[in-house]
Amino acid sequence: MSLHSRRDFLATAGTVSVVSLAGCATVDGLLGDEWPTTADDTTEPLSTESGGWPQYGRNTRHTGFSPDVRVDDPSEDWTFTLSGSMAPPAIVGNRVIVHGGVTPESEGGNGFTGGAVFSLRTDDGRQEWRRDLPSLGGGYSGCRPIVYRGSVYVGHAGESGLYALDARDGSPRWRHETGNSINEAAVGFRNGIVASTGDELLSFDERGHDQWVYQTGDDRAAFAPPAIGGGSVLYTTGVLGSIVAIDPREGSGISEWRYQSDSTFRTPTVANGRTYVPGSNELHAVDVDTGEGVWTTEVTASSGVATDGSRLFVTTAGGDLVAYETADGSETWRTTLAAGDSVYLRTRPLVTDRSVIVTTDKPQLDERVTTYAVDRRTGETRWTVAQPGNVGFDAVAANGRIYVPVYWSTDERGGTLVVLSD
Repeated sequence: MSLHSRRDFLATAGTVSVVSLAGCATVDGLLGDEWPTTADDTTEPLSTESGGWPQYGRNTRHTGFSPDVRVDDPSEDWTFTLSGSMAPPAIVGNRVIVHGGVTPESEGGNGFTGGAVFSLRTDDGRQEWRRDLPSLGGGYSGCRPIVYRGSVYVGHAGESGLYALDARDGSPRWRHETGNSINEAAVGFRNGIVASTGDELLSFDERGHDQWVYQTGDDRAAFAPPAIGGGSVLYTTGVLGSIVAIDPREGSGISEWRYQSDSTFRTPTVANGRTYVPGSNELHAVDVDTGEGVWTTEVTASSGVATDGSRLFVTTAGGDLVAYETADGSETWRTTLAAGDSVYLRTRPLVTDRSVIVTTDKPQLDERVTTYAVDRRTGETRWTVAQPGNVGFDAVAANGRIYVPVYWSTDERGGTLVVLSD
């Protein structure tokens, strides 16, 4: 059932704007060199970090599965708007952590787009704090924030590097300048943080001290967040594509094994002792302990994959959402959701109790995109929602709500986080 048959999707009630909440925002114009490079102590983990959606793909394995979330008849709870685009949020307890682009000109600035991190309340979207990231000359990386052991970690483009903030109040903890924009999410694991610049994989402790560095090499580049599988950090590269496993305990950044293919690999997803990684034209299943290939199946994936443990869910360059068996890669069902000209399906699937959720993409058209909920067992469409944007990003889910970020690329309407529940 379409949400628009019951409710005007653009109703102003329940809409939160960053501008309208400026009075309660915490805005700090610290330059990069005014952020500490290390912290004196660590932050206490939030009591609710074990649930919600604290990291990319919900957990260090990047499964994208929220089995406790069920939305059968969605309506809009609230929305949050920015003048620029925004990344999929992290959800911890009653906090929604958003990283988005802001245009300081509309708020007394100099007219460039910079990045800012916001903490919002899950029940109504009210802003608890805001932290502007250093933006000398502008820059918004689109990096997804993660929450790990009481801190927010996010990559930045304005003054390139990894930034750590206190999740409770947004105060700066430390920054590490990389020289390259960090566009992909970090991963928090064993009291440390691992992040990719595309050329290097960097490991830090919680205070911001270097632990080890893995060099991708001149003939490789990384385009995806690292994951954790079999106790190792799993990292993928393109050009001369590879999947490598790095033991974080050794502190050397030396790979334990390497799986090689003439492919550009995307984000690893881990389940059942295997990592499932889409390449240029195939989906690969690889043993996380040995690096041996288990199976491949032909598909041109348009994003990373998600899994409920039994099936893998993949969006394709042809506009299909496809389910494959994790055991052998055989196809279970396929449904076409983006068949028209200039309509794409490129969001990473979100898997909930009953549904697989994706949003279409229409970057060349001035038309709203659609969020689809598809039955994860049969592939039949359960409900749809038309969204206030022509570009859709990955949805996340926690505590009975689905969070869908969208963006207008054809004008200055900016980005909107749409929050849905029954």
